[in-house]
Amino acid sequence: MNSLERLSRWVGLFSLWLGGLLLMINIGDIVMGVVLRYFCHAAPIWTEELARFSLVWMVLIGAAAAFLNGDQMSIDFVVNALPPRGKAFCRFLSAAVQVAVLGVMVWFGAQNVMGGWKMKTMALGVPKAVPLTAVPVGMAMLMVVVVGKYLHDSGSGREKR
Repeated sequence: MNSLERLSRWVGLFSLWLGGLLLMINIGDIVMGVVLRYFCHAAPIWTEELARFSLVWMVLIGAAAAFLNGDQMSIDFVVNALPPRGKAFCRFLSAAVQVAVLGVMVWFGAQNVMGGWKMKTMALGVPKAVPLTAVPVGMAMLMVVVVGKYLHDSGSGREKR
């Protein structure tokens, strides 16, 4: 196992734990908002914004763990019918397209973040760049996992499924 594969596994594990922590924050925030609305007939305005931001971060950060564990949707009946060289080419092409798309998302996501430091969110008052950072960070983590998984699968000679 090379260093990129190890990094990929570490990123996937970090993604899993951080996604779980964000899920707990999201659930706790929503429950608190509902309980306060029920008993006090009002909830702090920031609970809805925190729930939204933690949900976005959870999904984008958790994508790396989901991909590493094979929990993404895949329609591969055509690829599985190909000979080994055809499968290898399709897997390479798929990984290359994924890396290219993720690279574009990281680039434009970072550009969006750079423009969001001066604007503040309505309820929490944090810079808009804080929730927007989930896109380049999550997609960069996913890119590392995609490359590491491709190298692992192609280096070990194992076919998916």
